[in-house]
Amino acid sequence: MVRVVVIIYLIAILVIGVYMSKRAKSQEDYFIAGKKAPYLVAIISGSAAIMSGFGLVGIPGLAYQFGIAAMWIQVIAILGFSIAAFLVGRKMRTLAEIREVLSIPDAVALRYPSVKKTIRVLSIIGIMSGMLGYLSVEFMALGVVLSSLFAISFWTGALIGAAIVSVYTILGGIASGIWTDLIQFAMEMLAGIAVLIATFVVVGNPYHMLSVLAHAPDPKMQAHAMLWWPQGMGGIGLAGAVAWLIAFSIGHSGEPHLLAKYYVHRDIRKMKWQGMLNGITYGIAGLMSLSGLALAALVAEGKVKPLASSNYAAPYFLLHYTPSIIAGLAFAALAAASMATVNGFSNIGAAAISRDLIQNTFGVQLTPRKGLLLGRVMTFVVIVLALVVTYFWNSLIGIAGAAAWSTLASVFVPCIAIGLNWKRATGKGAVAGATVGVVTSIWFTVANYNPGGFFGSTLAIVLAVIAFVLVSLVTRPETLDREIERVIGMPR
Repeated sequence: MVRVVVIIYLIAILVIGVYMSKRAKSQEDYFIAGKKAPYLVAIISGSAAIMSGFGLVGIPGLAYQFGIAAMWIQVIAILGFSIAAFLVGRKMRTLAEIREVLSIPDAVALRYPSVKKTIRVLSIIGIMSGMLGYLSVEFMALGVVLSSLFAISFWTGALIGAAIVSVYTILGGIASGIWTDLIQFAMEMLAGIAVLIATFVVVGNPYHMLSVLAHAPDPKMQAHAMLWWPQGMGGIGLAGAVAWLIAFSIGHSGEPHLLAKYYVHRDIRKMKWQGMLNGITYGIAGLMSLSGLALAALVAEGKVKPLASSNYAAPYFLLHYTPSIIAGLAFAALAAASMATVNGFSNIGAAAISRDLIQNTFGVQLTPRKGLLLGRVMTFVVIVLALVVTYFWNSLIGIAGAAAWSTLASVFVPCIAIGLNWKRATGKGAVAGATVGVVTSIWFTVANYNPGGFFGSTLAIVLAVIAFVLVSLVTRPETLDREIERVIGMPR
């Protein structure tokens, strides 16, 4: 029954996505859904973009591996939506109203006209660096979910999932994605509620669950009940917890896959509900992380053998402790989470290459029809590149997702979240911040540099912000168009 439900779901999403792709008749339709999305659809699409395979597969895996320390991501992320909406939500949408803005680098170039080509190129590099890492996380999650359910290998599962989402993404771009997101995220919320009920039935209430872990014979299992582990025990220390708090509170304001969804709103006035509804819907779907914590409690009680890989915590819990129909819907939700983010990120990557690099940086003039075709071709290229990265990146989904998240935030938190709220920000400051963000985030991630347990990927955000602010303060103020100045001074 579980397999049947998942197969029906995958076919349905493919059909809906292909049908909705008929709406993509221009680059504006393909990249920002023609700015015509109803407010609830646009908001849910933003939640779906953030609640990815990283959220529904990776964070339960972290909860299984490190206990409630994983909540430093899940709980703080709810606050992050409100911070992002408050700082940049209406401002990003207003930019798309007064200028032709179809991508995040478009907005950055408008804000820093003195260095528009340089900052556009740095934005493209930042997007591609973080995006390839993030997409690889989603393909890993698809491989874990489908290989848990069917008699196939991890890589076969990843390729099947990638093929399905690629079809409607390449054909329809974001125009297909926002409508499939609505269905997918409804299932993700259902899965979160189902896991909440199952944990109460199988293990008990949260207090009992933590009590079981706190009194386990194994000291490492006892540490699952702590807000952070002592680092010497191989866990997430206080410094790591603080790093996650920083990354996932302000990080939303620099995540292109959320920022791009602000563009699609039909009615700017209704964006006042963005932060609250994003937080509520994400929080419901995020209940899935309890599956990892509950499974850790069952291991502590000796009722379940330890898993070979914590990436499989959520699938294992669903298969063994929820009714088959619910498990089928929940598995579909796990796949949906990754597909929603693949759609959003591959679309952003395609826009960065086809529009920002080829058309706006190199000055290649294309007809609307050829521009749309180029966007589709670049979407395919981005997905293939991400699959190659997936092949070589062997990591916990949750850790890899956090690193990719911070890479993006280190580039765009300074120049977008701060820059759209601080008139004194300069083009040279933006270039300095973006350069420091790209270089340090990649270097720290590859070198696995985490000083004192403080994740290097988050340190990159801090260093990028410092460079942005200091250089802005000592360089000449930017000369801005009056309409852009009004956006910066816009009341929130």
